Amino acid sequence: MTKIASIMIYGIGIYLLVILVMFVFQRSLLYLPSKEKLDPFFYSNTGLKKVNLITSDGLVLSSLFRKPNTIKQKTIVVFHGNAGHIGHRVEKFRAFLEEGYGLLLLEYRGYGENSGKPSESGLYKDSKAALNFLSEQNIPKEKTILYGESLGCGLAVKLSTQDTFKAIILEAPYTSIADVASRHYWYLPAKLLVLDRFDIFSMIKKIKSPLLIIHGEKDDVISINFGKKVFKSAPEPKKAIFISDAGHNNLYEFNIYDKIEHFLKELKK
Repeated sequence: MTKIASIMIYGIGIYLLVILVMFVFQRSLLYLPSKEKLDPFFYSNTGLKKVNLITSDGLVLSSLFRKPNTIKQKTIVVFHGNAGHIGHRVEKFRAFLEEGYGLLLLEYRGYGENSGKPSESGLYKDSKAALNFLSEQNIPKEKTILYGESLGCGLAVKLSTQDTFKAIILEAPYTSIADVASRHYWYLPAKLLVLDRFDIFSMIKKIKSPLLIIHGEKDDVISINFGKKVFKSAPEPKKAIFISDAGHNNLYEFNIYDKIEHFLKELKK
């Protein structure tokens, strides 16, 4: 065997090993939970209270909830992104609380103090538990707004294909996790390896609720091109807010709250 052939075989072996490692540990790369008990410091002055949601497979999910100030006001359900925990999102949604909106910050399995391991099917069970909880609180779907943040967009879209809600808001949506993985790991056959696909693009045409998409033009985590593709394929009524100077994590530095409020008020007309 020649030296060149040996080098090629060695290189192929390393490449296949990298593929194997990425496949085995992919959920550790996709889900980045903060595993800590939720400190009241994050929510003590907001009116939010810890509540327990029960999933169809028997998990108890510690989450945060506050009812709307009036029977006519809407309730926002937040399906957060892949990192951290719900405490990190309280300040982001404070303005909605101050306006009297109800708010349910769903905490996923395996995040915060919750047991279990996150997966696409598991998080979908968690999202269904959130809707069941709101039903128990006598909050109807027509007064519920689904808010997907990054990874959570996949949950919001799937739920919106099954029922009609007041609105669905997607912050930094993607076409699928497989597409995002292919963009970041271009040197690997990522589309063939991804287990949890969250395939928004295959579902978006079937949503039954008014849609608002928010995305930063400088997003280097989930490309704006994904958000634009999702928007283009979505049915009316829909609206997009593409922020030229925003990245992935700083959208709320660009007066996003007022833009969302304007969208929601337009739905009343």
